[in-house]
Amino acid sequence: MHDATSDPVARLNAALEGRYAIEREVGSGGMAIVYLAQDLKHHRSVAVKVLRPDLAATMGPDRFVREIEVAANLTHPHILPLYDSGEADGFLYYVMPFVDGESLRDRLVRDQELPVNETVKILHEISDALAHAHKHGVVHRDIKPDNVLLSEGHAFVTDFGVSKAVSEATGRERLTTMGVALGTPSYMAPEQAGADPNIDHRADIYAVGVVGYELLAGRPPFTGGSPQMILTAHMTKTPEPLRTHRDSVPRQLEHVIMRCLEKKPADRWQTAEQLVAQLETVITPSGGMTPLDTHPVQSPGRGRRKRWIAGLAAAAILAIAGTFTGLALSGGGGSGAIESIAVLPIEDLSGTDEAFADGLHAALITQLAQLGVVGVVPRSAVMTYREVPKGTREIARELSVDAIIEATVFRDGDFMLITVQMTEPETLRLLWTEGYELDVSDVLSAQREMAEKITTDLRSVLTGVEENEGAQENEGAQENEGAP
Repeated sequence: MHDATSDPVARLNAALEGRYAIEREVGSGGMAIVYLAQDLKHHRSVAVKVLRPDLAATMGPDRFVREIEVAANLTHPHILPLYDSGEADGFLYYVMPFVDGESLRDRLVRDQELPVNETVKILHEISDALAHAHKHGVVHRDIKPDNVLLSEGHAFVTDFGVSKAVSEATGRERLTTMGVALGTPSYMAPEQAGADPNIDHRADIYAVGVVGYELLAGRPPFTGGSPQMILTAHMTKTPEPLRTHRDSVPRQLEHVIMRCLEKKPADRWQTAEQLVAQLETVITPSGGMTPLDTHPVQSPGRGRRKRWIAGLAAAAILAIAGTFTGLALSGGGGSGAIESIAVLPIEDLSGTDEAFADGLHAALITQLAQLGVVGVVPRSAVMTYREVPKGTREIARELSVDAIIEATVFRDGDFMLITVQMTEPETLRLLWTEGYELDVSDVLSAQREMAEKITTDLRSVLTGVEENEGAQENEGAQENEGAP
């Protein structure tokens, strides 16, 4: 291995001669030094990342290349691809596109806090990238602002595979004492901080929560005078509620982020797909993720105590998603593209209305089954997924259904926000989503009327026939029957 010299660029150029022409150093971190280079074969600018000599000496080229090759197979719009990797004259390096932009860390240093709508967009893209990686068995292990690049309004996650290679070759304790930031103790899940050997994808979900907290609060949930103090805080302390630092953050978004930060992995969102779905329901009043189509919800009738409020009228308290993608769903009675559905247990985000969620779940399944337009999986068959969370694709295959319906309830004072979405399992494309807000002063009536409203809206989606259109057709038929 090489000793440090006064001209590392010249040494690296000699090692990579004929393949890459190193121009200058553009950044450095705990694990690697980043250089701008020209790919001589393909005539393009690239970023060449060279592991620091002490890490390279500990790891060895075989282990490094083996782990980095796993990440090379990831293909996703928000994952920075890996072009090349290897060993050259003692240097361990990997090559990625050179992004004309800045890191999320640079943005935080400049602006301290980010707008809510932009934060949601960034977290959504990071989580979507993680969902793809986790599906292929790749856990990042080092999600942090330094490993997220921003370019042309989008976020790109970088360095998949590197953290696993480094941590397995050196061990966490040596990393933290070396100051190598895998080291970034501020973003390490409690199980990472405690050196648990069984780290899984839920450590990445914790790190997304830390990043989201920092983007909105201007600081990570835990700080301290030493890495050991921060690691201890991750394992033992409860973070302050996000809204204590910034009260303009929507309560639902606070809940999404704070659940990522649960100490026990089993208490977090169980998959990145779940996190993506939750972020898709969050719309900010400032307009960055405004719904494409918002449908007003009619009052259930004079003299009733329930009030139905739709769309952005309630955005100052809680924002609601109301968008229909326009996917063609033909026919009814099981003759269309969707012939069977499963309604998963409804999740109580506020932690105080589980009975309401259970009652709504039962009523919704009953009313959808009574429609007769599609097959509906019985409630007894779906309740197991409350205790054993699984991905949408896996659930759909086990139940042999064409679509999955998921819903959440979130209470804020006297009002409850209910979001419902229907997903095509294989592509994970949202076929339909809607938001409802209601007065919960009369719980039993609210459950029944909410189930009726959701069922009516879903019937229109599944059959392609609006309720008022059917009424007009019936009126027209009656007029024709009465005509001479």
